[in-house]
Amino acid sequence: MSRALRPPFPFALLRFWLLRILPAWGGIALLIFLMQIAVSGIVHDNEKVKTLLGFLEALPSIVKAALGGEMLRLGNTAGLIAIGYNHPFVLFLYMLFAVGTPTGLLAGEVQRGTMELILSRSTTKVQVYVCAGILTLAGMFALVLVMFLGTVAAVNIFTFQDRVPLDVFFRIAINGGLLASTFGAFALLCAGTFARLYAAVGVAVAFLVTNYFLAVVSNWWPRMAFLKRATLFYLIDSSNLWQGWPVRNMAILAALLLAAAGLGAVIWHRRDLPL
Repeated sequence: MSRALRPPFPFALLRFWLLRILPAWGGIALLIFLMQIAVSGIVHDNEKVKTLLGFLEALPSIVKAALGGEMLRLGNTAGLIAIGYNHPFVLFLYMLFAVGTPTGLLAGEVQRGTMELILSRSTTKVQVYVCAGILTLAGMFALVLVMFLGTVAAVNIFTFQDRVPLDVFFRIAINGGLLASTFGAFALLCAGTFARLYAAVGVAVAFLVTNYFLAVVSNWWPRMAFLKRATLFYLIDSSNLWQGWPVRNMAILAALLLAAAGLGAVIWHRRDLPL
């Protein structure tokens, strides 16, 4: 198709979908933001820190692995604040947006029969896919920046005995954004591949849960440590982020993100939609 005949980009669709997902994104962002302030509110108080450390020490080792593993053994302020970045509730919120957004916008529209109306206008299938991809990936990165802003706000609200290295938390947030966007790209691939919403959601959730389960088990059980390299969580190892920017791991995540999103675009473009 020549450039002159190519339909203009559907900004109206992008805006319509943005307004549709914005309330859910706002609710998730608010919970993540408040979670960081709540964790910091506990950590800044010495007595509460002692209570928290005693509570963490009493937890089963597999739970401690899920909350941060080696970071909890440091027992310092920054390590305890990092609990808010690894907390299962926060990860659940990310998974909720990463899976729900692309599957709802693509597979959901197909299943409801509204994709026929969208494509009846001067819009191509690839443009529709790009709109869903922009909202998914931009939304994931925006959520991790909100998480970092929660830490920044907490540093300005509370007084900490130790210095809080915001540069480290910024690196954690950016790398977390790459990881979250990679999971979002896989969900986008599922949304472009499967005709039914439940199938796309099921496969995407299974991929996310499997990665998280293997990451936790490999941190908790020494004999299963080799499994850690089989998960995407290995690419944002917190111990590496304290030393500097892990450029190699970031490049791998970016390549996986582009590969998943690109493959999803090819499948979505070539498949016959059940309109």
